[in-house]
Order: sequence, then structure tokens, then C-alpha cells
Amino acid sequence: MPQLLKKHSLVLLALALTLMVIGTSAFWLTNKPKPTRKPAQDPAPLVETISLELTEHPITITAFGNVMAAQSVNLNARVDGMVIDVTDNFIDGGLLKQGEKIVQLDPVDYELRVRERQSDLAKAEFDLKLEQGQQAIARQEFELLGQNLDDQARELVLRRPHLRSARARVDAARAALEQARLNLERTQPFAPFNAIILQRNANVGSWVSTFSTGTPLVKLAGTDYFWIDVSVPMNQVRWLTIPGINTDQPQGSEVKVRYEQAWLDKQFRQGYVKRLKAEVDPSGRMAKLIVQVDDPLALEPDNQGQPVLTLGTLVKVELTGQTLTEIYRLPESALHDGRHVWLMTDDSTLDIRAIKPVWTENGMLFIAKGDLPQNARVITSRLAAPVQGMTLRVQ
Repeated sequence: MPQLLKKHSLVLLALALTLMVIGTSAFWLTNKPKPTRKPAQDPAPLVETISLELTEHPITITAFGNVMAAQSVNLNARVDGMVIDVTDNFIDGGLLKQGEKIVQLDPVDYELRVRERQSDLAKAEFDLKLEQGQQAIARQEFELLGQNLDDQARELVLRRPHLRSARARVDAARAALEQARLNLERTQPFAPFNAIILQRNANVGSWVSTFSTGTPLVKLAGTDYFWIDVSVPMNQVRWLTIPGINTDQPQGSEVKVRYEQAWLDKQFRQGYVKRLKAEVDPSGRMAKLIVQVDDPLALEPDNQGQPVLTLGTLVKVELTGQTLTEIYRLPESALHDGRHVWLMTDDSTLDIRAIKPVWTENGMLFIAKGDLPQNARVITSRLAAPVQGMTLRVQ
């Protein structure tokens, strides 16, 4: 009997649980929550902006150029002879002062010629004195005769042609002596300017001939200043000061010369624009400038310790141009499609403005004052689909 009651209790409990689950499910199915409709919102894009202020900026044009000699000469002796002595600086890379003797040619032959010409001059002067004596005698004879002679006869009687001939021989002998002395001086070839020896082609015992069409005695380059052959785009030339083009001054725009392969990072030599060449670079159709650097080998006391320029090297030059005034400066990343900037208006909307930069340098744009409104806020962040007048939010 107790077992029967226990079974009936379990059946009733299971039936009650089943009815409870069915009732709960029916309630949620008939009373499920309904979502409320809200209007769709399209949030305005967040952007970053920068404010602009008028400023000034000196233009710097960066280019490269080759160092070359401003003065160079293939020097030959002006007389023939054998080299009997050379200066201590007669070596590749040797420095010579203007007027310094380079080599000594054998002077014996030329000394003998000087003595010969001195003798010739002495004889010609003696003959002139004899002729002057003959002139006095002829004049006395002519006065004693007192005959009327024509002009030609008078010339001959007074020996005037003889006197002119004697004087001419004296002048010729004197000129020959001066030439002999000059040739003697030329047995000591000297440096025509302050120079460095690029190449020597003689030594003691070498025979030097003025008629040689081959190798010169020595090849020299001037050390007072070097030139740098620089190529720049044609549209950048107008920003530079160039003697003979837009200034009467002998020195143009200042130039900093750097040689990054050999010099320290902050080392440079000062130069200036000397001239604009008449022809363009045939490869890139670029303008060609001559930049001059004084005392390139740092020989003067004021330049002691400065880096030395070497002929034939490729150096970096920074040319200082005109100063831009009343311009806006902004990063180059703010330029879109090469000609637009994005501005945020006072109403927080997008204004796509077309501009043309006055100058671009080192990742910065320089915009004329009239191309942008005052107190403009330039958008520096990216927009996926920019549309004129779209609403924006500032981050």
C-alpha cells in the first residue's frame, strides 16, 4: 500500500512540472517583448586640424655638383734646355706660390748668348760714334763748298742715311740683348698663380723643348678658389641671386657646400653663386650654375681646420634663395590630389579648397596669404569619402 501511494505522488509531481513548463512557454510566446524603433544616426567623421599663422621662410635649394678647377694650365717651358734642378714642391700635390720657380734649365748656352749680344751692342754703339764724327766732318765740308745741291744730294753729302743706319743697328743690337736676357730668365719657369701640381712630366736630366706637342712640363690648378658645376631645375633659378642676371654685385646667393662621404655631419664650406651658364644640362635640361669657394684647400689662416675640397668630387650644395614673406606653412601630407587642401569651416563642415603652393621644401608646403582664409583650420587626418559641405567633428 505505501508503495502504491509513492508511485501516485511521483506521477502527480511530474504532471505538475509538465503543466508549469507548458504554461510558462505559452506566456512568453504570447507576451514576447517588441523592440522600439529609433531613427538611424550617421555620426560625423572625427578629424584632426591645425591652425595656420603667417610666417617668413628663406628658400633653400638643395642640389649636387662637381668640384673643378677655376684656373688650370698645361705649363711648358718657353725655351729649350735640360732640367738641372727642381724645386722641393715639384711633386704631384705640391703647392706653389705665384712667381715661385718650378725647375731650373741649364743656363750656360743662354749666358753665352747674352755675352755675345753685349758685344754686338758695344760694336754697334762704337760704329754710331764713328758715324757721328763723320757727320761733323761732312757738315764742315758742305759749309766750305757752299754749293747749291738738291735734297737727295744734300742727304748723301751730309751722310744722314748713314747716321740712321748706325742708329738702327744700335737699336737692333739692344733688342737682341734684351731678348737674350729674357731667354736666360726663362730658364727658370715659374708658377703663374698660386697653384697645386696636378701632374709633373719632367725631372732632373729631362730635355724640355718648346716645339714639343706632347706632354707638358707640368699641369697646374689654381688654389685661390675652386668652382662647383651645379645643376638646378629651371623653375628654381628665379629664387636665386645671380651676378649679371638680377644683381650687379660680384657675389650672388650664399651656398653651403657639404661632402657627406668624407666630412662630419655639421661640417661645410661657404661659397656663393658666381654665374649662370648660357647652356642647359643636355641630359636633364636643367640650368647650370657656377658656385665659387674661396681658399678651397684651407691654406689661409682664417680657414685653418676647415675641411678641404678635392677636385673631381661630387658634393652637396645648399643654395640660399630669396625669403618668402606673409605665407602659410603646413605639412605636405595636408595636400590631396596634388592641388587640394581640406579646411574645416566655422560651421564644422568640410571646405575643399584648390591651391598652388609657392614653394615646397623638406616635407613642408608654403602657401601664399591670399590662397587661404584668415584663421583657417586645415584638416590633417584622412577622410574616406570627402564631400564638399559634409559635417565633421573635431577630435
